[in-house]
This record gives sequence, structure tokens and C-alpha cells, in this order.
Amino acid sequence: MNKPKITVIGASNVDITGFTKSKLIYQDANIGTMETSAGGVGRNIAENLMRLGFDVNLISVFGDDALSSFIIDSCKALNLNIEGSLLLNNAATPTFIAIMDEQNDLALGISAMTIFDTLSDDFILNQIEKIKKSDYVVLETNMPEKVLKAVVSNAPNQKYVLDTVSGKKGLRAKGILEYLYILKMNLLEANILSGFNIEKGSDYPKLIQYFLDKGVENVFITLGEQGVIYGNKTEINTMETIPTKIVNTIGAGDAFVSGIVYGDSLDLEIDKIAKIGMQAASINVQSNTSVSTEMCVTAIKKM
Repeated sequence: MNKPKITVIGASNVDITGFTKSKLIYQDANIGTMETSAGGVGRNIAENLMRLGFDVNLISVFGDDALSSFIIDSCKALNLNIEGSLLLNNAATPTFIAIMDEQNDLALGISAMTIFDTLSDDFILNQIEKIKKSDYVVLETNMPEKVLKAVVSNAPNQKYVLDTVSGKKGLRAKGILEYLYILKMNLLEANILSGFNIEKGSDYPKLIQYFLDKGVENVFITLGEQGVIYGNKTEINTMETIPTKIVNTIGAGDAFVSGIVYGDSLDLEIDKIAKIGMQAASINVQSNTSVSTEMCVTAIKKM
């Protein structure tokens, strides 16, 4: 059986993560440790999917400085295909700085992604024929709105999977919801994209239904410690989180996306797909880097 082909269109950046040894004190120098790793939502999803056995092509944007070389070398070491990516001269590497609290959860993040601000959609249009040959196309909203629209309008029949990344950036997906096969968000992102302000668990299904009515086929909204709510035209359900010792939550959402793509590729029902997504996220939060080296099909099956 041939491995499903997946194109991931998204960001590659350097993650700099700071861990505190005690309760985080704002406006002060906190004692802790730092971890630097290759990251970015698109790159993380692509690496996870590779580790789950898929044939992956990452289309991203790189600068020409030393940090970009660090990211490119990390992709080459994984044999991750980045041939369709754009290399820009005199461009700074995208960087994400994360400050974690004493629970190893994100307290504050700064995302420097100016490399995407002036991006033309021409670079993605040159890749359309390759994109059409993919079994899945994963998008994320670090990419400008015009790039997202250029992809779906020129290759409208693909199975599109989209991660909204953040509340503000997630608004870039508003015009392409009808093209999406899978949409993954957290609760904040779902509220901002829908225009709702839902906080009660009993009202969560309204959020799922909103996106289903917009044409999305499968919707997943992660709820942190509360688990995930998910749905399609057949059912809307919730699932509790898997008890796990948390080392680092950075990249957990990226792992979740990879897990649900893997589950869907097996033609499983949405309940089992959600469970695999939770299992993948659980594996990831036990690592101090953005992608766990333990991620694989065997690890998921053991859970």
C-alpha cells in the first residue's frame, strides 16, 4: 500500500522556549532554562506526519541567515522534502519566543513572522500541479490570506486540513471555510473566527454547528485540560484529555493535527480520529522540544 501523499503549506521558524524553575514573576528576571529547536506550525506538522509514515512535502519560506540554515539543515536531516519552498534574500528567520509557566504551559509568546507580510501568491501558484497530486493538503494561518485563497481556488477538490494558529491569524481562514475537510482550532480561536463568545460547555456544540453550517466537513476544537469537542454532519461529541505528565505544551496542537490526519487516513469514525489526535498530543507534551522524537504509529497504538 502506497503511503498517502501530503503537502503542508506553512511556517518554519526557530522556537526559543524558556522554562522557569518556580512560579513565574512578571517584570522580573526569572531563573530557568532555555531550549532552542526548529519549529513552526507547518514544519512541526510536516515532521510529525513524516514520523507517522506519510510521504510529506513541506512548502515554506526561508531567509538567508544562519538561523534559516539551522532550520533547513534540520529538514534535510529528517529527509523532509522542502524543494517547493521559497528562499528569500536579506530576510530574517521567523522566530517564536515562548515563556512557560511553572506548569510548563505557555504564559507568554512572541511571534516574529514578518517574512510572510509581503509574500506574493505567485510562489504558491507555481506549486499548484504538485498540490493537486496530494491526498491531503495541510494549511495554517501564518500564511497570508491571499496565499490561502490562491491555493483553494486553484485546486478546489483537495482534502484541506487547516490549523488556525492564533485568534487574530485565524481570521484569515474566514473566506475559505467552505473548502475545508478538517478544521482544527482551540476555543479562543473558534470564538474569534465565529464571532461568538462561548464559555459554557453546554454551548460548545453551537460552535461546532456554526462551522459545519459554513461548509466545513469535520471540526475539532481543543479545550486544553478539558479535552476536545468535535463533530461532523453525523454527530457532535466531547472527549476528555488523556492524563499525562506535561513537560512542554508547545507543539501539542501541531501533533493533534497530525494525529487526526493519520486517523482519517485509516477511514476511522470521528470518535476514534479524535482519540488518536489526543494520543498524539499526549506524546508530544512529554517532550521538551516542539516535536517529540517518540512520535510514531507504534507509540500511538501503545496508548
